[in-house]
Amino acid sequence: MHKWTVEEVARIARGRIIGNSDLEVQGCVIDSRQAKGGEMFFALPGEQVDGHNYIEAAWKKGTVLAVAEEARFKGTKTPFSVPEDKALLLVESVFTTLQELAKAWRLELGAKVVGVTGSNGKTTTKDMIAAVLSRRFRVYRNKENHNNELGLPLTVLNAPPGTEILVLEMGMRGLGEIRALCEIAKPDFGVITNIGTTHLELLQTQERIAQAKWELVEALPEDGIAIINAEDSWSVEKSRNDQHPIRFYGFEGEFIQPQITGTQLRPWGALGTTFDVNFQGEESTANLPLPGRHNVLDALAALALGTAFGVSLNDGCLGLRELELSKMRLEIREGVSGATLISDVYNANPVSMQASLQVLKERAGEHKTLAILGEMYELGTSAESGHREVGRTLAKLGISELITVGKLAEEIAYGARSAGYSEDHIKVTATRAEAVTKALNFLALSGPEVWVLIKGSRGMKMEEITIKLERSE
Repeated sequence: MHKWTVEEVARIARGRIIGNSDLEVQGCVIDSRQAKGGEMFFALPGEQVDGHNYIEAAWKKGTVLAVAEEARFKGTKTPFSVPEDKALLLVESVFTTLQELAKAWRLELGAKVVGVTGSNGKTTTKDMIAAVLSRRFRVYRNKENHNNELGLPLTVLNAPPGTEILVLEMGMRGLGEIRALCEIAKPDFGVITNIGTTHLELLQTQERIAQAKWELVEALPEDGIAIINAEDSWSVEKSRNDQHPIRFYGFEGEFIQPQITGTQLRPWGALGTTFDVNFQGEESTANLPLPGRHNVLDALAALALGTAFGVSLNDGCLGLRELELSKMRLEIREGVSGATLISDVYNANPVSMQASLQVLKERAGEHKTLAILGEMYELGTSAESGHREVGRTLAKLGISELITVGKLAEEIAYGARSAGYSEDHIKVTATRAEAVTKALNFLALSGPEVWVLIKGSRGMKMEEITIKLERSE
């Protein structure tokens, strides 16, 4: 396939060209600073920043075509002249044009599309799927978690010619949002990691969360394969009335027997996990550079999808060994006073926070442990109970010390106390700076080899705590 020309873009967008219509374009940006050369620049209007003010800057950085809104320029008048080697495309809506172009490019690519959603682990699973499928195919995926109505079409448009598989994470905050993303992506395969309580504040009930997540499976073609977690009751229940081919993955198969299973989990290196995997009699051993049962479960989802594409378990396991993760997820850092930091600061909910506490305890062994836990957002009426549940888990695991950050996180401390955790080992703080001070005091008194978990919802900016606790060179 070929790159688009400005003329072809204008035809799809039904816009008006000013400048050179024969120029070739590939890829897109919405931030002029990210241009590398040859892209389209979408001048998205916004409350804080208006992309129309950066059109000239985008051209100077190497973009070829600027897509702007006709209403801003009143006919042919523009506040600048279009250079000879550039073009301006005037359309009714830049945002709508972005999505329409993404739909067209997805079809022109001819790639197979994998949609990934779930309440927990979808970004990690997306990265694992890309690692497994890259053993045999040319794969393109979302950067980090660019998974919404803006990030997904940008991902599609930046997929280079020759892409064979697009792996697209799909986020949502309400009903109909995944369906809208599927209108753009037209997925051939769907992966649901689990159906939990994230977004309960917005959707009110877990039934509605399940309905929203299942929009991905409903959007698949009749022969489109769904990859479903056999350990997740809501997912299994939704699958019982679905007619699509379904491939289940899991461990014991608490709710339904999985076709692909993981067994014999054991530590591998400082933070990795080795496990055995079986699919229809085919067996292999995987070395995953991540800790915890929850990450192995996500790896099984990736291997299950790999088998649907004809990737052998051995090849898939080799791909997992070379896994490259999106930033800010379960990073190991060297801390002050000889501590080891587990920085897992991208986001948090009760399930993921309890999983990270399990990892902390597992990897620390007999060494002391410190959990620095921030508030978890979007839990709705389950906010209090969700935080308290984390506290009870922390107490049960025997974590040495707890520091909470923020008013809502005080409920974690409450849950720990109610489970018999000693008040002497709880430090409740209101700010990140206060949490850092308490943590430094604990580490100084405890000696070397303390393991520290730092986790909270994205809005808590817990990475700032990580930075303060890292060992300086």
